[in-house]
Amino acid sequence: MSASAFALPFLTEADDDRPCLLDDECDGWVTYGALKRRAAHYVEAMAGRKALVFIYSRNDVASVAALIGAIAAGHTVALLDPALSVELRESLTSRYRPEYLIQSDRRVEPGHRSSERDDQAGAIHSDLAILLSTSGSTGSPKFVRLTLSALLSNARAIASVLDIAPDDVAAAHLPLHYSFGLSTLTSHLLMGARIRLTHGGFTDRAFWGAMKEAKITHLPGVPFHFQLMQKLRYQRLSLPDLTSLAQAGGYLDVEARQAAHEYMTARGGRFYVLYGQTEASPRLTTLAHDEFALAPTSVGRALPGGRLEILNPDEKGHGEVIYYGPNVMMGYSECRDDLSKGDECCGRLETGDIGFLDAAGRLTLTGRSKRFGKVYGLRVNLDEVERLTNGLRESVVVQTGDALQILYITSGDSGADENVELALSARLSEYFRIPSKSYYFRPIVTIPRTERGKVDYRAIEAWL
Repeated sequence: MSASAFALPFLTEADDDRPCLLDDECDGWVTYGALKRRAAHYVEAMAGRKALVFIYSRNDVASVAALIGAIAAGHTVALLDPALSVELRESLTSRYRPEYLIQSDRRVEPGHRSSERDDQAGAIHSDLAILLSTSGSTGSPKFVRLTLSALLSNARAIASVLDIAPDDVAAAHLPLHYSFGLSTLTSHLLMGARIRLTHGGFTDRAFWGAMKEAKITHLPGVPFHFQLMQKLRYQRLSLPDLTSLAQAGGYLDVEARQAAHEYMTARGGRFYVLYGQTEASPRLTTLAHDEFALAPTSVGRALPGGRLEILNPDEKGHGEVIYYGPNVMMGYSECRDDLSKGDECCGRLETGDIGFLDAAGRLTLTGRSKRFGKVYGLRVNLDEVERLTNGLRESVVVQTGDALQILYITSGDSGADENVELALSARLSEYFRIPSKSYYFRPIVTIPRTERGKVDYRAIEAWL
């Protein structure tokens, strides 16, 4: 079967001989034509009725080819963190019963026991293309269900507002199983641009040299990355071809935003502030470079095709942010049977964030109404972390900045408390892929509660 015999998603703009991908193991750029042929291999290897494919994706050419090929074959792909433990992998496999697994060697393997697949694996909705974890650092079984049309719509909108052109080169250092990393890939593929895939990070010595050699023009990052670049000093970054910086993945303070904006202004480039959620495939808004001075604390306007609404605004105009658009998820899933469900959101997303719109339609976020946070760009379910720590000692978990504060009931014995902290740290490191320096432990005498007996998180946050 030739690569042209079926529709390959995201590969529409570039000629076959145009450079496309480069990863840490490649000797040279892989062309769009070569990527199509690699994707075709996966289509052939997974021919058959619609199935679920678990891809433990790495930032390499093979993972991209597997993703494109699996979708082209009509399947649903769950992109997963390759660092998940064996226990978490087995738990997800048992709950979702995938027909295919693609792991570190990038071979297509049978998933859940083949003898059970036909009888026990539930049907999958025809529109369902991608599953992304609601908390990418854990083995949480809760996924966001996304259609291919939602992903394509969002990728096109991102390419438009970021002004991505065929001669751009993106630094793809964010994991592909993370929605920000995936959208960086798809928005550049759609425009026939190049993507430099890497497993390296900003603190790796070889990273900056590799990005310079690849002549990257676009560098995305979460708040941690921008704080690090500010410490390193932007002017010392040796990236002569860089034309745009894009920040998402959580709140970045205005001083750090200003530093990035000034740096890119001085070199004739652009700095974008983005706001998104995995539930929106994932982008919702963008603050353009030229609007930064007008609204430096804002996350900007809704993407093309999207619309923002503030639900039940108070006297200051603050309320829950509601987003409408073609990129909104179908809904959530927590097991295989949920994959048969249709569109439960109908283009409307309750973000769980609190904010207000200015006269120009720019959104400013002021808080959260749900117990989710972002730590080093990783979305974290604080209730999930809390459930885990409560298994060892009664505790509560809140977020301050890029840190998780674990407050636990003290035994009154400092030595015993020290042992509890060591045990908590070990358990958290086992289940969550969050840097250990992000955890802070605080012994407390009692956990404040409301008159209804619920944990009073506002009172706790007021302490910190």
